[in-house]
Amino acid sequence: MLIHELAFYVHITAGCAGLILFWVPMLSRKGSSRHKQIGRWFARIMYTVAASGLIMASLDLAWPLVMHPASTPLSDAQSQSRIAEVRYTAGFLWSLSILVLVTTRHGWLTILQREDRAPLRRPLHVALCSLLMTAGLVMLYVGLRGYDLLLLAFGALEVWVAAGCLHYAFKATLQHPREWWTEHLAALTASGIAAYTAFFVFGGARLLQAWIPDSFAGMSILLWVGPGVIGGIAIGRMTAHYRRRFAQPSQGQTI
Repeated sequence: MLIHELAFYVHITAGCAGLILFWVPMLSRKGSSRHKQIGRWFARIMYTVAASGLIMASLDLAWPLVMHPASTPLSDAQSQSRIAEVRYTAGFLWSLSILVLVTTRHGWLTILQREDRAPLRRPLHVALCSLLMTAGLVMLYVGLRGYDLLLLAFGALEVWVAAGCLHYAFKATLQHPREWWTEHLAALTASGIAAYTAFFVFGGARLLQAWIPDSFAGMSILLWVGPGVIGGIAIGRMTAHYRRRFAQPSQGQTI
């Protein structure tokens, strides 16, 4: 439990810092010293968020009642219900943590390597992308069985992101010579989407409810899905903008 508690405090501290730092490189002039410096710190913080989230979620999945003991004795039915509840939350946190890890790593590798996509095809990165796709498919399956809109939405997002990362790594020809630029922006924006989703799912809504009572009644699903929808639109618009800006005949960049 000590490891779980330590991971929890690290996760919360790093997550809060990431929510704030996310906006500095997003709003700074792209390529400026501020964008690069704060972007590096954001990536390090997101790696910390992902690692601590995976530790917590894995412990919760393995030992739900040990990590979250009840204050009073539970019947068998109550125990099973509590186990299911803890594992539901842990499963979602685990998949979000993988999403943060993959998008942060993908975004960082694309800006470091630029036209060289060989590091994106190495076994570790391919395995992480494949793990994200698997997590997304599991979320879709569980969401379909339980008619759970949150799991369906993020299962689809995770499959889409994983497929996009693998497609970029292995496709024969780039659309334009600086496609690494748009891939970098899209991946790290997706990392921020995951961070804000985690904030709203795991406590943000309750915090806002405490500050502004009755203002968020019945709006939980909007708060949970909102970052993904808004972020997806932002990624699409931003990618289209830079594609137009950099549009020119490809220089035959093939594998």
